[in-house]
Amino acid sequence: MQKIVWDSSLAIELASESNITNQLLEKRGLTKKQAEDFLKPDYDAGLTDPFELPGMTKAVTRIVRAINKKERIVIYGDYDIDGLSSSALLYDAFEMMGIEVSLYIPDRFEEGYGLNSGAIEKLKKQQNDLIITVDCGTTAHLQAKTAKDVGIDLIITDHHEPDGGAPKGIIACVNPKLDKDGPLRDLAGVGVAFYLVRAIAKKTRLIDAGQEKWLLDLVALGTICDVVPLTNDNRVLASYGLKVLRKTRRQGLIALAENCAMDISLATETDLGFKIGPRLNAAGRLTHAKKALDLLTTNDAAQAKTIALELGELNATRQADTKDILAGCSEQAKKYKKDPILVLSSPDWSHGVVGIVASKISEKWHKPTIILQELGELSKGSARSYGSFDIIKAIRSCEEFLESCGGHSFAAGLKLKTERIQELRYRINQYAIANMDAKNNFKTIQIGIKLATGAASIEVYDEINKLAPFGSANKKPHIQSVYVVEQVRLVGSDASHLRLQLVDSAGGKHVAIGFSMASTYRWIEAGQTIELVFELAENIWQNRRNHQLEIIDIKLYEH
Repeated sequence: MQKIVWDSSLAIELASESNITNQLLEKRGLTKKQAEDFLKPDYDAGLTDPFELPGMTKAVTRIVRAINKKERIVIYGDYDIDGLSSSALLYDAFEMMGIEVSLYIPDRFEEGYGLNSGAIEKLKKQQNDLIITVDCGTTAHLQAKTAKDVGIDLIITDHHEPDGGAPKGIIACVNPKLDKDGPLRDLAGVGVAFYLVRAIAKKTRLIDAGQEKWLLDLVALGTICDVVPLTNDNRVLASYGLKVLRKTRRQGLIALAENCAMDISLATETDLGFKIGPRLNAAGRLTHAKKALDLLTTNDAAQAKTIALELGELNATRQADTKDILAGCSEQAKKYKKDPILVLSSPDWSHGVVGIVASKISEKWHKPTIILQELGELSKGSARSYGSFDIIKAIRSCEEFLESCGGHSFAAGLKLKTERIQELRYRINQYAIANMDAKNNFKTIQIGIKLATGAASIEVYDEINKLAPFGSANKKPHIQSVYVVEQVRLVGSDASHLRLQLVDSAGGKHVAIGFSMASTYRWIEAGQTIELVFELAENIWQNRRNHQLEIIDIKLYEH
């Protein structure tokens, strides 16, 4: 089994809550001016010119021509949260401009991910003149040829890694990854879509100045849920997007917040990632993502409440399915426990859910994981990495016998013939043995603060929260300290969560919660002294704010 390592080389030593934010930013190497910009993102001054994106000028020129000639435009999206928010954003933007467009979201189970030739041919038969993709299309070389052959123009907006270059024969591919040194490489799909809107607004007078800001709630949703780095432009987009979300006029998000007992006026990045996002994703995982897209685009409050209720029920089903598949995967993983990469498969595991399970299995077994659903002759699935191992490179080392694959260094999707699963298992593990060096073999927990006395407080939480919104490349600081365990309880409907009552060195008491950690730390007993790594969270109960320690890892303290 691989190890979890604590790294406190960049940690600040903290005896009080004074000046925490400046100390943390200084440790990151930020100058005083950079720290000021980080703490106070500026929408007008902090965003890069959208025409810095590759292909943007050609894309805008063609779209303006389509508008002027009253051509039929279709937005072609994807079924995950980034694709859904991107689709809704472009739809709303064209509505702002008084332009009617149509939407197309592929069926995960019938059509699979991204552009497909059958859909392109159907859209052409429906007399559409221009397809604009969002969050997909960069590697769709065959589909681009189909579009050219049937005579429909294609503009790709995407943020996924190219496999050499943009597809040929299209109008434009607006993808920051095509410019390896570009300032916008980390945009999510919804960020690219929003920059397309900004570019159209700069080129025309079809959107009143500043009105595009009402789209930022969707930008925050897709950017945060797609786990792109929340630095530079993304930090500005997420920060302002959360402000817009808290005042949103979008009936679907208002209804969805009510469905999960969330106060939308106080929405945080955590609410998007763990409440709103999963409910929107549930539609595409279990049925068809159009239901979620309808929720994001409806102006009807009654319809929004109905769809939000359906999505809540689908999410509950998804959670139950995840639990069942997780149990099956955990059992099968024992058979391959010596493999550096787990490759697990079954006809009973829905490929709409296996990505979530792959993340959980990866964390449980401390190794990259691929989980597949066997669908007769073909199998589809998802992969998740662990540590710093690049999972898409590993998968592409087997590309010669895969039907398709794509993704990022930490998450990917793939399809292959079922009869070749054993070959995949052998080949990808041979690749791992040859390429997985020591730095890949462990997960590092980066300590941000060493709390000398253990005296965490709501005041310390408020100081740290000045760095929000948190996410990739701007993680909430992990805090390390020592406590005595006063009480151990297992909580939750299935007793899977760990709740500790702790005492610090000054006698102060703290509550720590470890979600789904009851089995991991079953050795903990009252009276022990433990060393704890945690995130500091806010807990509001009966209108009283208090702090709570959310457990990351625990070790028995050695004097």
